[in-house]
Amino acid sequence: MKALETLQPYFGMHDQFNPPVCQKIMKKSRLEQNIDAAVKLGDLDTAEQLSDRLATRELAVKVSKAASYHRHVQTKEEGETSQETLKKKKKGKNLGWGFEAKQRWETKSNMGYM
Repeated sequence: MKALETLQPYFGMHDQFNPPVCQKIMKKSRLEQNIDAAVKLGDLDTAEQLSDRLATRELAVKVSKAASYHRHVQTKEEGETSQETLKKKKKGKNLGWGFEAKQRWETKSNMGYM
């Protein structure tokens, strides 16, 4: 149950990128066709069981998409934190030696002639 609570913010994350329902060409899956056939025959118990399977399948798809996006966000955050630590290491690293002011000025002025 706790895993679903962590994934809940990621449900339907990119639904705005899907085309509107009126523009989709919807083909029915075999399970949906079986539900329609069961309803036409009047076998409502079978239709209900098939409908439950369809709902379970759709929920599983939503959970898997949310889990993959959650993993993506975690790896992205880990990458950012590792980059920040590398920047801190590079920035905080000072050399034990340095040029004197005159020598620095001379090397700077000689750079134009190289």
